[in-house]
Amino acid sequence: MKKSVKNVFISLSLVLACGIFTACESTSQESAPKTQSSAKTSKAEDLDKNDAKSETASQFKKEVQNMKIELVSASDTPVAGAAFAKPYTVSVKDNDSNPYANYTLSVTYPKAREENAVIFETTEITTNDAGIATFKPETITTSINSTVTFAPKAPNASPSTAKLVNSVALEVPCRVRFALGKKCVMIDLIDYSESGKMILDSALSTSSATLQEFWKAGYPYQAQNADFHKVIDQGTEAIHKAAQRLVQGSTYFKYIIYGKVQYVSPITETENGYTVTLKATANVIDYTTGKEYYATEKTCTVTSKNKWEVLKACQAKIAKELTYDLIYAM
Repeated sequence: MKKSVKNVFISLSLVLACGIFTACESTSQESAPKTQSSAKTSKAEDLDKNDAKSETASQFKKEVQNMKIELVSASDTPVAGAAFAKPYTVSVKDNDSNPYANYTLSVTYPKAREENAVIFETTEITTNDAGIATFKPETITTSINSTVTFAPKAPNASPSTAKLVNSVALEVPCRVRFALGKKCVMIDLIDYSESGKMILDSALSTSSATLQEFWKAGYPYQAQNADFHKVIDQGTEAIHKAAQRLVQGSTYFKYIIYGKVQYVSPITETENGYTVTLKATANVIDYTTGKEYYATEKTCTVTSKNKWEVLKACQAKIAKELTYDLIYAM
């Protein structure tokens, strides 16, 4: 009997084991179709998304290919710390002059400058029914010479989209002049002869021409000529001390501009007259701290029919270019 019971127990165990195995197998077979169904659904959703993206990209391409973004009016050039008085105004039209109404543009603009690096931000504006949009930058507390860029808002970041955006983007100047307040600037740009000697007694002076350009740029009587020729090659500290002695420690000054104007090539007769090339190097010292603040250089070539006027014309040109650089950098 014991043997019989044991056999029965074994038989029942086998039956139960088979049942469990069958049940597990059945469950596995029933679950498989659900997994395949989920995969198909996910794949279909991905295809739908891709189709939508493709359609959006295609639509964007059509819009941009016929688009023209043009400047209607530019903003002003305030001094650092002052608000822009008027906005930039742009128009967005197609090649047949039909407006892009209620269209979104992306605007990238300078917000600040840290040393020589410009910090940009991006915002969005929308055109009106006539395809016109306006944008006024935030007040910038430092001088700056940069750009504002108007472009269609990109639907994605792909290289092909970026290329389309850049093909129609409008880039316009954005400038802020340095603020002097009630302070003044000292200027000494020393001219050199063709043989490399300092010219100290000539009526022709790049310093004087630069002084006049500062006055024209909106700083009347706030720029004054100085004389640092004795220490011009001794560096920033020597120039700063010479400036302090010159003005007897006055705190009326904010910047010291000093440098050299030298011949790159002498006055040469050509078939078009006389040609000369000059190179100017200019350094800016913060008068308060004595530290060098900025440095730049300009090279100019001028041709004139008159041999005696060509040098003066080149000095005037180089003075104008230097001043333009400095007022947006100091």
